[in-house]
Amino acid sequence: VSTRPGKDAMGMDLIAVREGDPGANLHSIVLDGATVQRMGVRVAPVRRERLTRIVRALGRVEFDETRVSAINMKFDGWIEKLWVDETGQLVNKGAPLFAVYSPELLASEEEYLQAVRGDGAGPIAGRMVEAARKRLRQFDVPASLIDEITASGKAQRTVIIRAPARGFVVHKAAFEGTFVKMGANLFTLADLKALWVVADVYESDAAWVVVGQSATVEFDYLPGQIQDAKVDFVYPTMDKTSRTLQIRLSLPNPKIVLKPGMFATVRIHTQPTGETLVVPAEAVLHSGERTLAFVALGNGRFEPRDIKLGVSGDEQLEVLSGLKEGEVVVTSGEFLLDSESRLKEAVEKLLGSNVGPADGGAPPEAAAHDGGHDAR
Repeated sequence: VSTRPGKDAMGMDLIAVREGDPGANLHSIVLDGATVQRMGVRVAPVRRERLTRIVRALGRVEFDETRVSAINMKFDGWIEKLWVDETGQLVNKGAPLFAVYSPELLASEEEYLQAVRGDGAGPIAGRMVEAARKRLRQFDVPASLIDEITASGKAQRTVIIRAPARGFVVHKAAFEGTFVKMGANLFTLADLKALWVVADVYESDAAWVVVGQSATVEFDYLPGQIQDAKVDFVYPTMDKTSRTLQIRLSLPNPKIVLKPGMFATVRIHTQPTGETLVVPAEAVLHSGERTLAFVALGNGRFEPRDIKLGVSGDEQLEVLSGLKEGEVVVTSGEFLLDSESRLKEAVEKLLGSNVGPADGGAPPEAAAHDGGHDAR
């Protein structure tokens, strides 16, 4: 690059470039139509739209906690008879689970009968009967059995514990003849007609997911079958090890096809509120610390532009600064444009320190007669 016409150090003729010529602008690139076509340059407008994104996560089927019942002992005793003796067995609501003998419970029955027999002995007798009856109810003695004890006037040696809800036995620790202590968890029943799918969303996608968004769930167990669902709950804490956030979806399971423990592929259809400036993802070049897009200025002119990006959609990126709505950006062939841009950038940096008279060039007076143009 020289301020005077002539030849360079290698003997090549310098070409004059006048101010205002496209080639004199080191901040833009000029290509003829044939070159643009050979490079396969395609463009797209900068638009203002709502970004959409499908967040993919791995999920697992779990019990619906609102449909799980636990049967615990509220007194010490011995299991004398067992009706439900297999894990996985389906139990209907009110069905007998086991019969238990408890000296403490038997004593409470006797106290109740004594209160009933002394019902007419004074004004306090009625409250005593009610208190003794309430104590039996707190031991999970059915009201029908209390009425039977009242009618017969005899205490029952064993009490039958029945299922509080319909469900499958997913946990069983009861065996005939064993002694069980108060608080022991003997059975856990789960209704599998509805289940939860708990999915792990990566931290980078967590901001996109909110309650109420639609989703699809696919299982390897049922290839080709996709179930629709909605995000039912977003857990308030993040796993500090995996850096994932758990979300929950509810699925109906009337035919008990889905099983807890299955894995599922969850796709959440997310969409942030409000419109924003967006460009196609293929229009953006990431080069180290810089993020570039090439703006088509028309007539074969292209300008590299530093831009700042926001969130990423499926096929589009949010632009926070550097572009305006309606501008046209290059979506294909920008890598070749980037190479040309880097060359011009290097030339621009050299202008301040590498500009001088060419070897064998004309004297300074000749440059003045040439119209004051740069020679290259």
